[in-house]
Amino acid sequence: MHFNISQSIVLFRELRRLYYEKRLTIEDRILIENLLKLNYKLKDISNIVEMDTVIGKQKDKKCIMTLYFRNSKLMLMFLIDKYKTKAVSDIFKRLRKQLGYDLFKKMFEIVLTDNGWEFSKPNDIEFDYNTGEKLINIFYCNPYSSWEKGGIERNHEFIRYIIPKGITFDQQTKKNVIYMMNNINNVKRKSMEYKTPYELFKNIYGEECTKKLHLTHIKQDEVDLSYKLLIK
Repeated sequence: MHFNISQSIVLFRELRRLYYEKRLTIEDRILIENLLKLNYKLKDISNIVEMDTVIGKQKDKKCIMTLYFRNSKLMLMFLIDKYKTKAVSDIFKRLRKQLGYDLFKKMFEIVLTDNGWEFSKPNDIEFDYNTGEKLINIFYCNPYSSWEKGGIERNHEFIRYIIPKGITFDQQTKKNVIYMMNNINNVKRKSMEYKTPYELFKNIYGEECTKKLHLTHIKQDEVDLSYKLLIK
């Protein structure tokens, strides 16, 4: 992939910022290398999983980590400590344990994310430290290019229907986040011939997989995308 002059300047400034903020570690260099690896053709690959976080208030200690499957538009949601790399790697360790080695590797072959601090240690996510095998390939969007993971950005709008921007996440519970996740994943999508993400995901990965991920079916007349969902 070839970079033009403006892209090179942006990259140089980012490298310089990292140098002055702290000494570059091995993982920082891998982060920059992965940024350079980004291939714009990735947007045409359906098995990509987009990764991001959603923040309530800036001072919050908690945030919601999201994983969006392009092949079904299904979104997994997790309540985690904000800006903590260990919180992110712990989610992937838990998923690997829940799903089993083979299914996990199949589902998370390619993960696309941004340069958020919580995603700054790709080695902790990509590798199985027991075997040394690389299970996941992390790619990073270019700076100021959130459109490169536009699916997850658009899907976050459903979260904002339930919890508007500016309302704290610190009072939320893991149970509430699962409620939100399942209601969002049971909304029919016109772009998928009015099927739900839950339906498509189950068809791809099987019902047993949905159970392992705490995914459930909700009838259309019972789907709730309002804040009332969290006070039932």
